[in-house]
Amino acid sequence: MKPEVSYWNAFLTHPYNQLVVWAAAAAGVLASFPYGWDALALSLLALAAVEVVGLAVVPGLPPFVASVDQKARREARKVRRERLLGEIKIHGGSNHLRAWEQMSQRVESLYRMAADTSTSLSEREVEQLDDLTVNYLAMCLSDAAIRAKDGGESGGAAERKLRAVTQRLAQGDLAQDERQQLLRAKLEYEEAMARQQRMEIRRTALEASLVSMPVRMEEVYQMVMTAPSAGQLSALLEESMSKLRTAEEVNFDVEAAFGIPSGIDSGTTTTQPPLAPPRQDRVTPIAAGRRTPGSVSTGGPRE
Repeated sequence: MKPEVSYWNAFLTHPYNQLVVWAAAAAGVLASFPYGWDALALSLLALAAVEVVGLAVVPGLPPFVASVDQKARREARKVRRERLLGEIKIHGGSNHLRAWEQMSQRVESLYRMAADTSTSLSEREVEQLDDLTVNYLAMCLSDAAIRAKDGGESGGAAERKLRAVTQRLAQGDLAQDERQQLLRAKLEYEEAMARQQRMEIRRTALEASLVSMPVRMEEVYQMVMTAPSAGQLSALLEESMSKLRTAEEVNFDVEAAFGIPSGIDSGTTTTQPPLAPPRQDRVTPIAAGRRTPGSVSTGGPRE
């Protein structure tokens, strides 16, 4: 899901546009000394005309749109990351945060590689890996919340109480209403035990995903580092990332079973556009083929 952004506002607040505004204003003020207020008014009128033309043209340019969208995605990813880290801390932390830090370091390294014109890796592909690290953080939140709930009554206690109720029913000589209450209690304990078993299965699946995703991320990282200019790199990334997405899907079942608010943005994992198809000219490593007009390398620090 693409973040909602205002391209007009992005143009008006862009550093280059701000530089033009201040330069034009300064030129008008300086020109007003020898030529009077007419020079200042003419300068401001010219600036207004430039801004109108810029608002009509620049926000629709593909490179500008791509740059603004990339910045908006980066900010949204940063907000989610900070929120998830705060919630994990509230729930007592997770043992898998170190693996998440390792994954984040790999993604940062891939960002630096994508900025190199000699590799066929694109920044948009690395961004999708970055999204997966944030979703892994959401899985860590599920893990932390599950561990926080472990302090409650366990399945063993429910089993003991069920056994006591069953023995009481087997004794007989019970009043009708007492027998009905015990039968209802028995059904409740049996349902609680069944739920406990299902949650244990989901918990095991979540733990397996938390262990496997960093391994798969390391596989992707080593693949890219070994052959950064491989012609089939995009297809190989798509295959590996589909495995990563499959590993994280179990988190939704765990959240529903334990009543944990969803930390994964479904727009990121289920509706995001697929990786770019392999380019026709990827038989040999080239730089210009990857740097399309719609791709913008910011060169700034990544979040």
